[in-house]
Amino acid sequence: MNVQAEKPSESVGVVLVNWNGAEHTIPCIESLLAGSAKPERIVVVDNGSRDNSPDLIAQKFPGIVLIRNEDNLGFTGANNIGISRLMAAGCEYIWILNNDTTVDTECLLALKNHMANHPEVSACSGKILFADSGRIWYAGARYVKWPLHFEHRGYDEEDAGQYDRIEEVPFLSGCCMFVRREALERVGRFDDHFFAYFEDSDWCLRASKAHLLLQYLPQATIRHKVSATLNTLKKQRHGGTTSPFSVYIINRNRLFLIRKHADTALQRCTALLAFAAWFCYYCAVLLLLFRIDKCRALVMAVYDGVTKPLGSPPGRIITTRYLK
Repeated sequence: MNVQAEKPSESVGVVLVNWNGAEHTIPCIESLLAGSAKPERIVVVDNGSRDNSPDLIAQKFPGIVLIRNEDNLGFTGANNIGISRLMAAGCEYIWILNNDTTVDTECLLALKNHMANHPEVSACSGKILFADSGRIWYAGARYVKWPLHFEHRGYDEEDAGQYDRIEEVPFLSGCCMFVRREALERVGRFDDHFFAYFEDSDWCLRASKAHLLLQYLPQATIRHKVSATLNTLKKQRHGGTTSPFSVYIINRNRLFLIRKHADTALQRCTALLAFAAWFCYYCAVLLLLFRIDKCRALVMAVYDGVTKPLGSPPGRIITTRYLK
């Protein structure tokens, strides 16, 4: 693996977060190294794995940088460590990529060429497909202002070329964000207080307020093993298999996002009303399924999401007994 960039303008660094997931991380790295263009640096941040996955990854790929966290610092904390390492190494482009993805052969070349030819673009993402079915997971997004959330365009549609045009988008999924160094210097990294979920929404809203241009590039294709990280929305709608912790952090962060980014009292009220309707529906589903643990987590999420300072550390929620 070539670990030195020929020119700073071409230097690409990839950050992957691993947590007990060598079976996903190894194929991801293999796909990166099989591309027609290869990243100059790959940083894997292990988030306190309790299995031997860090050793397996290090043995398989001695040329990468492996950072071992003693504890699980969340998607935000681990990615921020990797981003800082790559920026310190002088990388011009930081590629934030889920470890349960594989990239097509021409993916990195398409991303690099697009960013090099369009210096006005601060960050972009490719077309993300479900790994098992090949159907669309992300093909751009739209911003729903009043509930204050983003929707993936084309979700679960067959990929028939209907979204094959390069477009400006309001949102890039944290599954695949190819970000110019200058954008990270201007907007900052992920907000660590989100820990996981909605950190990408927060970053994109901050980028929008800084008047940065985000684009969707369909020529870059990524395949995502969504089942590996849980298709959260579908499963929540049916009580699902998500843990009480996931119920807590997702819903707390929804409220954090509203409090942080609602620009007017009207937008804040509309978003909170939409959340209240979701809360009542979800509580009813959980009670019907006798999932009292999740219902308790949901209530605590609302309490913390409304009352806690936006800068409150996430550490308490990791060790709270009822969320385990």
